[in-house]
Amino acid sequence: MDAIMAREIQILDSASSVAESGALHFVRICNSSIKANGKFSVVLSGGSTPKGMLSLLATDEYKKQVPWDKCHFFWGDERSVPPTHADSNFKMATDSLLSHVPVIASQIYRMEAEKADINQAAQEYQNKIATFFSVPNSSSPPQFDLLYLGMGPDGHTASLFPDTNALGEKSKWVVSNFVPKFNTNRMTFTYPMINQAKNVIFLVAGKDKVASLKEVLEGKPNLETYPSQGINPSHGSLLWLLDVDASSGLS
Repeated sequence: MDAIMAREIQILDSASSVAESGALHFVRICNSSIKANGKFSVVLSGGSTPKGMLSLLATDEYKKQVPWDKCHFFWGDERSVPPTHADSNFKMATDSLLSHVPVIASQIYRMEAEKADINQAAQEYQNKIATFFSVPNSSSPPQFDLLYLGMGPDGHTASLFPDTNALGEKSKWVVSNFVPKFNTNRMTFTYPMINQAKNVIFLVAGKDKVASLKEVLEGKPNLETYPSQGINPSHGSLLWLLDVDASSGLS
């Protein structure tokens, strides 16, 4: 694991303010990426706070600031459910944002985690990423422009849950990860993939995050118990957007 780089922590007054800040960063990074490279690649997260951010981006105020035809949408993790299922991260993003803005199917890269062979599906998603970035799928991971993450009350992020096999993955970009607490497999980006991003933004809100957030940001290294500690971009920026409730235990 690369050494922890400088991280920025911003504490905001509410979950809605966290969502708003996340949306503002989307617009800023999107436009700077398109100016530099002609396109913008973003990795979306599930969760209630990210949902609020996506809903904001679908409003007229934000929608008009984004060149949607140059945006490409990926996911950092997905549940083993069909894309129409209420628990699907893809469905949440579609309902909140993608169905309200002018994007076409070729700009949307869904994780097909409902497939019977989720290991094969994970490899196929890695192949999709490699094709998009025009790199070999056996190389070091490519760099997404922006990658959003949430954090659960147990300290997990993406579908990197405590004491699960994916925490130790060193080479694959995308894997199937069995999560005993839910007795199911999830598809997830790995640390090598996440930590290659140019910009990583955590969106964390709520009192149920207090204890784990304190351990993640101020505790001793304990990756197996608090997987969010493993997010340390090697060549990019790391921003934590927190509401006052989630951050109330920090020193």
